[in-house]
Amino acid sequence: MGVLFPFLSGCKPAETHPSESFPEPLNTEELAIVEATPSVLPSATYTSTVVPSITPTPVIVLAPEPIQISFEAEDGEELEGLYYPASENPAPVIVLMNWSRGNQGEWEEIAYWLQGRGLLVRELNSRQTWKSSNWYPERTLDMPLGVFTFNFRSCEGGDGCQTYQPAEWLLDARAALETAAQLQGANPRQIITAGASIGADGAVDSCAWLNTTDIGTCLGGFALSPSSSLTVDFRAAADSLLAQENPALVYCLYGLHDDASLETCGDYPGIRSIDFGYVADHGLELIRVDRKPDPLNILQEFILGALGGAQ
Repeated sequence: MGVLFPFLSGCKPAETHPSESFPEPLNTEELAIVEATPSVLPSATYTSTVVPSITPTPVIVLAPEPIQISFEAEDGEELEGLYYPASENPAPVIVLMNWSRGNQGEWEEIAYWLQGRGLLVRELNSRQTWKSSNWYPERTLDMPLGVFTFNFRSCEGGDGCQTYQPAEWLLDARAALETAAQLQGANPRQIITAGASIGADGAVDSCAWLNTTDIGTCLGGFALSPSSSLTVDFRAAADSLLAQENPALVYCLYGLHDDASLETCGDYPGIRSIDFGYVADHGLELIRVDRKPDPLNILQEFILGALGGAQ
């Protein structure tokens, strides 16, 4: 798999701290598309006006297989991602952010499921977790959807992150959203995010950041066990999304024995907060066959709500 296109650097974000307040978000109203009507001069020879036929520009839909994408963070760090193109374009894109216990491969089965282009093989493993796709619910999304995953720096291996770099991971998350908005076939005004643990914070933090730029528009973030781990206060980022002229959706899923996530999401009006009772599971551990309500169905609910679809 080759590189789809070179990374284009965008606006450079300012250094972010937990107490940072986000600037006023941009107006996220849809851009009006005006179809031009060709103007034809009367023929000097004929009395009738001839209107030439217009051939629409063909829309190229990429093959469903994931495409390797190379891009850079603001500080020059080279990063790798995978793009799962949608069945139509331009289409919304969801950016999935991994946790510290693994790399972007943790999302592979869910990425195929969300993409919905026939590449998911429903195989069983003994753990009945997010890696065992045979129990996944039916995909009920009524829209095409592109998926983008990536590796946080120092987290490329299957054993997870080798060092703890929260400030740098925030740069990675922002660069991933900037890249997603420029992918071939992506609609830059329909970006959404989801993540687990450090990726949960990255999903909401970078979503709020994108809406302070002219690169694209993020319509919501889905967080599995966030805890303000990337130098930005989760609630400050979420509040900025909720305060937009067109408020974005923020979801938070957590277990009551996960103290940091409980403190982050508990008793937080304005967001969709789902606790799974007295479980200590964290991040992607919340996605398993016996979990009620089903986190993957909640993820579909989030996507439909953020993008305006209907089941």
